[in-house]
Amino acid sequence: MTHELKIKYEFAQLHFTGKKNWELRKNDRDFKVGDTIRFKILEFEESSNWSYERTITNVFEDTTLGLQEGFAILSIEKPL
Repeated sequence: MTHELKIKYEFAQLHFTGKKNWELRKNDRDFKVGDTIRFKILEFEESSNWSYERTITNVFEDTTLGLQEGFAILSIEKPL
């Protein structure tokens, strides 16, 4: 499944540089390992050229370790 999510340019840059390989998101879409996220950069939302995709490699939802109910940390991989 492909999920379309908006992202600020400053956070997208962290994905591009490899400094951030995760996303903290409300899990209102039932994210699953193997799903694709298509990020649309907010500042360039009008243009379809300003989007990129990542694959979810892990979904962490453990509230016993401090994560708020209904949220997930999504590990994502950069495409080759």
